Amino acid sequence: MSLFYTNKDIPYQCQDEFKATEVETDLTRRAKSRWEGRFLKRPIPLRDISTAGRLPGKCLALFLAVHHQIALTRNPNATIKVSPKLLAEVGISRSTKARCLKLLEQAGLVTVTRSRGRASRIQLNQQWR
Repeated sequence: MSLFYTNKDIPYQCQDEFKATEVETDLTRRAKSRWEGRFLKRPIPLRDISTAGRLPGKCLALFLAVHHQIALTRNPNATIKVSPKLLAEVGISRSTKARCLKLLEQAGLVTVTRSRGRASRIQLNQQWR
């Protein structure tokens, strides 16, 4: 039973309850599939992918996560912090992130700014055209 108000702000009870049913159409199905998961955006140079792929551990996964996070900012020169949620999705721990960032920096793929007690800030080194 629900309470409704008339124009005079006097409540009355309605015996009929409204039941809402969502009808899934082709359009809503496509919209759901479009927004369900994360994806990579922009072309990533193959030489950078192969350089990161030759590094040990999960360096390639971290490199792709950095690309993903930067693509979300829509600014290829942005400085970002990789979110803990994204790291968990990719399967990278904090210590693995630190090791891989050091290796990616030595390989010349990223520039990392570190501050004590704060997350590392990462910037890609290549320029987009």
